[in-house]
Amino acid sequence: MMTATKLMICILAMSVSVCSAQNPPQATPPPSEPAMTQVRKCVTFIQLLCREGGQEFDVKGTGFFIGYPDSRLGVNGSFGYLVTNRHVAQCWNDSGHPMQVEHISIRLNRRQVKDDSIVQDLILNRFGNVTWILPQDDSVDLAILPIIPDIQTFDFKLIPISILIGKAELAQQEITEGESVFFAGFFYQFPGAKRMEPIVRQGIIAMMPQDKVPFLGAAEKVYLADLHVFGGNSGSPAFINLCGYHKGSFNACEDFRLLGVVNGEVSEDENFNLELTMTLKGKGRENSGVSTIVPSDELKA
Repeated sequence: MMTATKLMICILAMSVSVCSAQNPPQATPPPSEPAMTQVRKCVTFIQLLCREGGQEFDVKGTGFFIGYPDSRLGVNGSFGYLVTNRHVAQCWNDSGHPMQVEHISIRLNRRQVKDDSIVQDLILNRFGNVTWILPQDDSVDLAILPIIPDIQTFDFKLIPISILIGKAELAQQEITEGESVFFAGFFYQFPGAKRMEPIVRQGIIAMMPQDKVPFLGAAEKVYLADLHVFGGNSGSPAFINLCGYHKGSFNACEDFRLLGVVNGEVSEDENFNLELTMTLKGKGRENSGVSTIVPSDELKA
């Protein structure tokens, strides 16, 4: 699905290359590396130290890298971006308001072992947040940052924009409720000590509503999935497989498409009331098993 890209000369800033990429990865995985392994390599862990009311909060979420083609960079030229949720990037509190970000970094695996470990934290800003690009529509829970880590040093994959699947193609492929969906993301309970260890979880699409769904007092364009997510999963890429049984025939293959970005869970209180909540940190409430996914159409826009 995704092969390593060749990078143009980059401007190195705070341990991360802010640059463009050439020869974006193709949709077919190399036979030497399983597709699911490549999916896990798309993921990075986002770490924030945030402050509110004199208290500091160690907050973690998920991000992934995506390549967007641009003809200004020549044939096969592409810009690279880090993608996550708006509420991760701005370190929202439980009321949906941004907290002060004192420090932000991302975590990746190196290609070479150093001191019996391959994991490394890349500092994005030691003294505050970075300048995220946010959608003009406040109801879209997405944020992007134009960066690409050094691909010669770090073992990660860039998702090509070509594998995003929007509502038009979903309808054309007759993808409806009940289809399998899975994500790779941060596992709060065991992120990995000597290597970054993303978790993979699977479920089904539960609802693809035409209307916006209420979310922390606001309405958002999201899909609902019967997919168990929890603290730290915000910003995870969610995929479907177009192979299998579709349109009256069965195809034994792997054709992964990016359905969207995980951004929340539906919690259940002691009175069995359902509430949509963020997944930055774990809650003491019952997880209903229903999660929310920001559609790829919004990410591409």
